[in-house]
Amino acid sequence: MFVFLGSYSGGGGGSSGDDDSQDEESTDNHTQTGVDDFSGNDEGSDDSGTGVGPAAGSGNSTGSGGGGGVIVEPPIGEDAGDGEEAGDGKKGEEEKQPETSDTEEPDIESEDDVGKSNDAEEGTDEEDDDDNDEDDEEDDTVVVVQEVDALSAMSWGVQPVMKRVEECYGEEIELFYKPAPVRELDPKQEKQRWIDAKQVGMPVDPSFWDNDPPDSIELVNKAFEAATQQRRGVDYIREMWREGVGAGRDINDREVLVDLASDLGLDLERFEKDLNGVELKTGERGELPFTFMKIQGKSVPKNGRLRYSDFRTQFTFQGIDEQEPQEVQDFVQEHGPVATPEVIEVYEVTRQEAVQRLEDLDGISSFEVGGERFWSL
Repeated sequence: MFVFLGSYSGGGGGSSGDDDSQDEESTDNHTQTGVDDFSGNDEGSDDSGTGVGPAAGSGNSTGSGGGGGVIVEPPIGEDAGDGEEAGDGKKGEEEKQPETSDTEEPDIESEDDVGKSNDAEEGTDEEDDDDNDEDDEEDDTVVVVQEVDALSAMSWGVQPVMKRVEECYGEEIELFYKPAPVRELDPKQEKQRWIDAKQVGMPVDPSFWDNDPPDSIELVNKAFEAATQQRRGVDYIREMWREGVGAGRDINDREVLVDLASDLGLDLERFEKDLNGVELKTGERGELPFTFMKIQGKSVPKNGRLRYSDFRTQFTFQGIDEQEPQEVQDFVQEHGPVATPEVIEVYEVTRQEAVQRLEDLDGISSFEVGGERFWSL
């Protein structure tokens, strides 16, 4: 398993060569496959894990954002570090395979798999062989889990990188998002983290912390999990990020959270019931997002800012080919509203080129949040 958080560097131009990050930020027509349990036995935290939703895009949203999902929670691990990067696969250059750590793997189980073990009969050697084949396939599956919360500005800031990962490797990997453990908040410290996150390129409004800020992440994380129960967790947390981190709106309010659920067309009765009933872990993960990758039984955790090269290097060593992203129109259709920085990162273009491509699309509309434009079809 590998877990890592990459850095995301913003700028006026697209990323290329060794500089894979851009300066900017997914939505819904992906059906979110539920991940019922993805939890490590973290010391010092309650062992009441919550469900996870795989990456999903949102389609045809006009004012509310859905997003590609990425996230599941791995155990707390040492930061993989920001040592020298392995090469990007250039011919003639010898690359050193990244180190992995033996962190305990979380259990990941899709809804389709729930209960299958109870239905299986003890049986023949042929059945045992089939089980072994399935185990081998699971070992070959690349899983990326990212723990985030709605008040983590850096979790919002790395969305452009995560969108690029989803576009270029989505057919080869499984990507999940999961609520990070509930943590207490120091408003002064959190405001500084938001200020620092502004450099990544996504809109951030630190004034959120100036007026009656929350002292815990519990309520917004419960809302995220409640939306995940309806397979809209990624869409919903992108709404919270855009409204809270991007626009500085007080989202730590039950009525606001219900309104956001309504904007996404969620079942409000179920949402409010789940909001009251979900149980979450408590504890600390260090800097968010916490990214955990599992490849062939190996795991690598990383906290904080991510770069696209953090993922590409690992995937290259596993023989996973990078794919071209879909056409811009299809990208916006699937993930919109998307921010200009997300288009810059995914397509490795300048801001001017990104805006021109977007404005040339038929039926495109945009709105501003925190001085940044968001686009949808």
